[in-house]
Amino acid sequence: MKKVIILIISVILLSCSQQEIKLPKLATKGVQEIYDHSQVWIFFEVKEGDTIANLNRKNTISSTHWIYNIDNRLPLKSFISSIINLQDKHANGIHSKEGMHNYYSYADTISKKLSFFEFDKTVYKTDSLLSKYEIKTNSELYKSYNNINLTFNPENTWINDAKMENGELKNTLIDFIDFSAEGKKTMLHLNFNQNLSYQNYLFYRTLIETIQNTNISINQFEYIFDPNKVPDCGCQ
Repeated sequence: MKKVIILIISVILLSCSQQEIKLPKLATKGVQEIYDHSQVWIFFEVKEGDTIANLNRKNTISSTHWIYNIDNRLPLKSFISSIINLQDKHANGIHSKEGMHNYYSYADTISKKLSFFEFDKTVYKTDSLLSKYEIKTNSELYKSYNNINLTFNPENTWINDAKMENGELKNTLIDFIDFSAEGKKTMLHLNFNQNLSYQNYLFYRTLIETIQNTNISINQFEYIFDPNKVPDCGCQ
């Protein structure tokens, strides 16, 4: 079993055949050493014009940390159901072990090393609802928070009902939190268009993580929605 990963992976030799995987590239510091791990590979393929996520987890061991190596070109809709199933298998398998985590891998362009983002607590919701409906339905649970809904699409991002221009999300969000909190703790609710690429998903997800502090939390539920089923998703 491999003990530590520190080098960027660009090409993998798997079952005696060469398969290429393009990991997300992020200028974000993450975990860079993980002991006792297994690897999950999700490759990019095109068959008859359709994008296919080709999963390989033959060597996963439930009693280890799991590292998910996912091709950055894949849209969320092509692999998110696999992630949900694997989270369950890792946590509830016969040989599962407490304290073992799930990590997404990416290439850190600053350190030039492979880095990892933990997502143990994330619960993916794929029933094409948005967080604002969750807040409305469970108003008693969320009434003490300054609730902010963030929506991430392939072409734009939104803070509540305000569309953001490229590159202004983080600063605008911080300013908006300062303006709207009024003494309350802020909770950020994340909504991702299912057509968003994995590269952009992990970029936004790690970006939002850097905003979190004692007064700003991130809801564990992440909503992966089909824009064709949510007419008011803020996707335009």
